[in-house]
Amino acid sequence: MDKLIFSLIIVLSLVLFGNGINGDFVFDDHSVVTDNPLMEDSVGVFKTFLHPYHYDRLQSGLYRPLTIASYVLNWRISPGQPQSFHLVNIFLHAVASFLIYLIVSGFKNRTTAIVSSLLFLFLPIHVEAVTSIAGRSELLMFLFFLASFLSIKKGYYKTAAVFFFLSLLSKETGIAFIPIFLFFEFVQRKESVMGLFKKIVYFIPSLAVYAVLRYNALGFEYFINTNTYSFFNPIAAMDILPGLWTAFKVACLYAQKIIFPIYFSSDYSYNQITAVNNLFDSWQALAGIGIFVAIGYLSISKHNSLVGLGATIFLFSYLVVSNLFVKIGTIMAERLMYMPSLGLVMLIAAGVESLKLKVNLRPELRSRENQSSRFKIFNLKLSLLTLYFPLLTLFVWYGYVIIDRNRDWLNEKNLFESAYAVAPNSVVNITNVASILFREGKNEEALEKINKALEIEPKNSPTLHLGGQIYKRIGEDKIAEEWWRKATIAQPDYLYPYLSLGALYYKRGDFGSGKEILHKAKEMYDTPNVTTLLSFNKIGLGEYREVISLIEEKFGIKPKIYELRFILGVAYLKLDDDLRARELLLGLKDPALSEDAFFWNLKSTKIFNIDI
Repeated sequence: MDKLIFSLIIVLSLVLFGNGINGDFVFDDHSVVTDNPLMEDSVGVFKTFLHPYHYDRLQSGLYRPLTIASYVLNWRISPGQPQSFHLVNIFLHAVASFLIYLIVSGFKNRTTAIVSSLLFLFLPIHVEAVTSIAGRSELLMFLFFLASFLSIKKGYYKTAAVFFFLSLLSKETGIAFIPIFLFFEFVQRKESVMGLFKKIVYFIPSLAVYAVLRYNALGFEYFINTNTYSFFNPIAAMDILPGLWTAFKVACLYAQKIIFPIYFSSDYSYNQITAVNNLFDSWQALAGIGIFVAIGYLSISKHNSLVGLGATIFLFSYLVVSNLFVKIGTIMAERLMYMPSLGLVMLIAAGVESLKLKVNLRPELRSRENQSSRFKIFNLKLSLLTLYFPLLTLFVWYGYVIIDRNRDWLNEKNLFESAYAVAPNSVVNITNVASILFREGKNEEALEKINKALEIEPKNSPTLHLGGQIYKRIGEDKIAEEWWRKATIAQPDYLYPYLSLGALYYKRGDFGSGKEILHKAKEMYDTPNVTTLLSFNKIGLGEYREVISLIEEKFGIKPKIYELRFILGVAYLKLDDDLRARELLLGLKDPALSEDAFFWNLKSTKIFNIDI
C-alpha cells in the first residue's frame, strides 16, 4: 500500500508542478547557480564545503554546502539547462510529502496520514520553494528534518543525528529540529531528564562539525551575524515594539496565503508591508498574536497528540524565520513557510479526523432501533461524503492555483511583472520591472520606475545601480558614475556598482581609478569577475607580473575561465614570454586571423573590449 501511495504522490507532483519544468534560471537562481564558478569546477562538489552559499560573499552569513553540491551535480548532468534542476526539486517535494505520510501514520490511521500528505503536497504557498530552483535549500533541509524525525520515532538516534547534520548543511533553519526533538522526547514520550541528556549527546558531534565547517567558510564575523539591510527587511531597523507588531502582522499574512492563496509575490520588501507603530491600529497584527496564542495553547493543552506535535513544529520552525527574535535577510518570503506549514497541515488533518469520528459516533448512526442496516450504512456514507467533499474541492482549487502560479516562474519577465502587480510598493519589485524595461530597450519607462523606487527608498543600492546602467546606455557617463558611487555608499558590500565603475574607468583609460575601486571590491568578494576586471586595469597600468600572480595564485597556471585565461596570456605576451602566451591563447584565437596578426594585435593593444 505504501508503494502505491508513493507512486500516486509522484504522479500528482508531476501534474501539479510539471508545467514549471521548462522554466528558466530566474531571480536568485543566478547568484547561487549560474554565476557560481563551482558549477564549472571539476572538484566543485567538494569545494562547496569551503565556501559560503553565495560564492565568496561572506556578508550573507549563509552556509549551505549540501544545497550547492546538489546544484553542481545537476550542472554535471545538464550544463546550463534548468530542466534537471526543476525535476529534482519536484522529486524532493514528492519525497517530503511521502515522509509526512509515514510520520503521521505512526500517530493516526492511514486516512489521516494520506490527508496530511496531500494537504502538504497541494499547498500553493510551496510553489516558490519547488518551482524556484533557489528554493532547493528549503526542500533539502526539510527532507532531512523529516528523515531525522522519522529516525528518532523509530529509536535510531545515530541515524537521526546524521540526517540532522545533513539538514543543517542544506539550510541553517534546520536547527529548529532540536527544540522539536526535545518536545517529542520529553513531553510526548515522557523521557526522564537523564534519558533525554543521553539522547541529545548523539547530536552534539553534528553540531560541532557543522560549527567548524561554518566557521571555516564564513569566519568569526559572519559565523552568526549577517548584513541585514532595511530595504530588504525594514523590521531590522525598527524600534522593538513596532518591530514586534510588524512581525506579528507578517505572521497573519503568511496564514492568509497558506489558507486562502489568492495573491503571491516573489518579494514583499520595503515598503509593501508597512510598519505597525500602534498594535491596535492593525487587525492583522492582532490576528497574528491571536494565531500564536492559539497554537501555543494547542501545543500545551494537546501535548500528547498529533495536534500538540503539529502546533510545536509550527511554533519552533516559524520562530527561526519570524523576525521576532533573530532578524533575517527579508521581511517575508513564501518559501520560508515550507517547513512551518507542516505543523498547520497536521492540525488540519487531525481536525478532519476528529470530525470524522464525531460523524461515526452520532447516536442516530449507532442506534439500531427503528433503522435497517442498509439505511444506517447509507446515512454514514452520506455523512462522510459531506465531510470529504469540501476537502476534495479544496484540492482542486489549490491544484489550479499551483499550476497557474508555476507560469510566473517560467521566466523573469513573468515573475517580475506578476510580483509588481501584487506588491507594487516593493522597491525590489519596482526595480525588477525597471530591469525588464531596460532589457527591452525602453529606457525612459525604466527610468520612470527607477525614480518611483527611489522616492520610496533613496538609498536602495540595486535601484541606484540599475539607474546608472540606464544612464550609461544613453551616453550619460558622468551621471552613471555618480549613481554607482552613491550605490557603493548606500550598501558598501553590494558588488555590482563596483564592477560597473571598474569597467567604466577601464574603458575611459583611467586605470588607476579602476584599480582602486576594484581593490575595494576584492576585499569583500574575491570572485572571478572581480579578478578579471582588476587584472584588465592592471594590464593598462603595465603591472603584468602582478596580474600573473593575482590569477595564478587562485586559478592556477591554466585557468578554465575564458576571460582569466585570456588576460593571463596577454600578461605573458606583454612580458615577451611568447611561448607561455601561445600555450594560453592559441585555443582562443579567431580562426580567420593568422597567428602573427593575432599576437601582434594583442601585444600592441592597451584596451580590450569587455562586456559587463
